[in-house]
Amino acid sequence: MNSASLDQIQEEEKEALLSLVVPPSLSDPLIDWLLEQPEVAGFISLPVNGHGGSEHVMTAAEKVAGYRKGWMIQTHLPQKAACELLRRLKEDFAGSEVHYWITPLVVGGHLT
Repeated sequence: MNSASLDQIQEEEKEALLSLVVPPSLSDPLIDWLLEQPEVAGFISLPVNGHGGSEHVMTAAEKVAGYRKGWMIQTHLPQKAACELLRRLKEDFAGSEVHYWITPLVVGGHLT
């Protein structure tokens, strides 16, 4: 997603799911950073294995195994807030190997 796309969706008043995939070495710093962000009410983090797409940054052992370990972090929040959070993330974690996507959230909540 490019900046123009972020500019287009940030004006919409819909909920979004922000997904981040980060290398293990960045998981703790990024989680600490997210905990400090006022618009993030909560999130989940879970270990994931990435397959394909990033062979140029894989170690020899990762190439042999066929995957690269990482962490996925997901949170849902208004699209405008997700776009602003992503902008700050790009500033504070510039040059890192964080992969992201924002998708519309049809419905979400707690079973009470």
